[in-house]
Amino acid sequence: MAKIKRALVSVFDKSGIVDFAKALQEEFGVEILSTGGTGRILEKNGIKIIKVSKYTNSPEMFDGRVKTLHPRIEGGILMRQELEKDIEDAKSYDVPPIDMVVCNLYPFWDAIKNEENTTKDNLEMIDIGGPTMIRAAAKNYHNVTVIADAMQYNNVLEELRKNNGDTTLETRQRLAQHVFETMSRYDGTIAQYLDNLINPDAKMPEFLYRAYKKVQDCRYGENWDQDAAFYRDMNAKIGIDSFKQIHGKKISFNNFLDIDACVQTLLEFGPDNYVCSIFKHTTPNGVAIDFKTQLEATKHALSCDPLSAFGGIYGFNKTLKEETADFLINDKNMFVEVIIAPDYEENALKILKKKKNMRILTLPNFYNYKEDFYSRPELRSTLGGMLVQDYDTRDVIKEWDVKSKRPVSDSEKYALIFAYKACKWAKSNSAVFAKEYSTGVYTIGIGAGQQSRVHVVKLAAQKAEEFGHDLKDSVMGTDSFFPFPDGLEAAAEVGCKAILNPGGSIRDNLSIEKSDELGISLVFCGKRVFRH
Repeated sequence: MAKIKRALVSVFDKSGIVDFAKALQEEFGVEILSTGGTGRILEKNGIKIIKVSKYTNSPEMFDGRVKTLHPRIEGGILMRQELEKDIEDAKSYDVPPIDMVVCNLYPFWDAIKNEENTTKDNLEMIDIGGPTMIRAAAKNYHNVTVIADAMQYNNVLEELRKNNGDTTLETRQRLAQHVFETMSRYDGTIAQYLDNLINPDAKMPEFLYRAYKKVQDCRYGENWDQDAAFYRDMNAKIGIDSFKQIHGKKISFNNFLDIDACVQTLLEFGPDNYVCSIFKHTTPNGVAIDFKTQLEATKHALSCDPLSAFGGIYGFNKTLKEETADFLINDKNMFVEVIIAPDYEENALKILKKKKNMRILTLPNFYNYKEDFYSRPELRSTLGGMLVQDYDTRDVIKEWDVKSKRPVSDSEKYALIFAYKACKWAKSNSAVFAKEYSTGVYTIGIGAGQQSRVHVVKLAAQKAEEFGHDLKDSVMGTDSFFPFPDGLEAAAEVGCKAILNPGGSIRDNLSIEKSDELGISLVFCGKRVFRH
């Protein structure tokens, strides 16, 4: 490829464009074609340009909707400079070659995030000339260098300096690939926007468009011999990539999974009172609510299963206090992998940073973003496909139907709903025993991921007893109905006084009869909370 002689410059994002265009002209003698606003800025900064309207002898039309859509522009970009026929056509029609295209697009994704914009406003932000130019340049990358991102200016300049005003084929290929990647994301965003506009009630569209950008590589995947990376949804307003890491080692693949689950659990329990949620392997290890202090919530959450909490993810719904940090750090038997909180007291942060590798994350006021977190559907990959569903954000209590003769007190109701919310975030099948204490409620036994209903109850009870919890007068939430009353019997045997589940089995009458026989409360809430 010969030295770059002519560049077309037309950008929406004008950051860095003056310095880049000045270098092209002053260092390499490149002739610059430019349009409207870009041209005015370049001229204002002493850069000589040729206006596209003069170059094409065709004025900008329709408030700038048509500027570069002209054979002299598109032909100059698309001509194959190595083919004699194209060279002859170019001479016949007076179409000089264009060797470089510098163009970034109207930011449609930013426009649709602006709630003040109308549909008409958003449609005006669908770029036409820009995509046409950069696609043409990318198609003809053997002859044309295309730059569609201001972040690429410095690298291209360095290469021009090394190659006497030219770029390498490898670089042009890479820049072209970036264009088609950009266009895929751009067109997918527009298609999804219009689909939502035309079919606002269609939760599961015929085609699903998503664009993701890599945030970071992970040290490895779920296992040491798996490669992994974390990507963010380009059209999501907020996600766990918005958390700020202020200390510690790089976040791993498994950390991301646990962080996501832990944050959703905190969202489930809300911003009131003090909540501590400890996670391990995407399942709650212990959860507690305290009405007065964060430290008590932390101690009670940890007490559920202190053995498994080693290396866990600790989530807090309020600013982390100094006394909590002191408790987490000074116990030699405790190992905290990640801490998540909206903020940290200054002294608390100093204490936590004594642990060199502990990951400390913050996202202020994350409850304010709950609607945004769940504004897009949940995606689960499969071999060759994707499963899509709404996030399970509906109230866990669809109805409150006490089926047993024994009534349920207000405090028991609070504890039952707490236990049911905790079991929602454990892998199904799950069962959670909970108990009230003087200033709150906490989990005392969590069973998860068992194939049978009765075994998950027995596992939860076994874990509670192993760590010294008295199951007498406890309550239990379990994520689905009992197909047989044996699970209810197992809970009653260890002292459980009330059980909450969705109901819905054809044998519910057997469980109801058994609850009356054993003198415990049985409540159906009408909503299953499986989590596979």
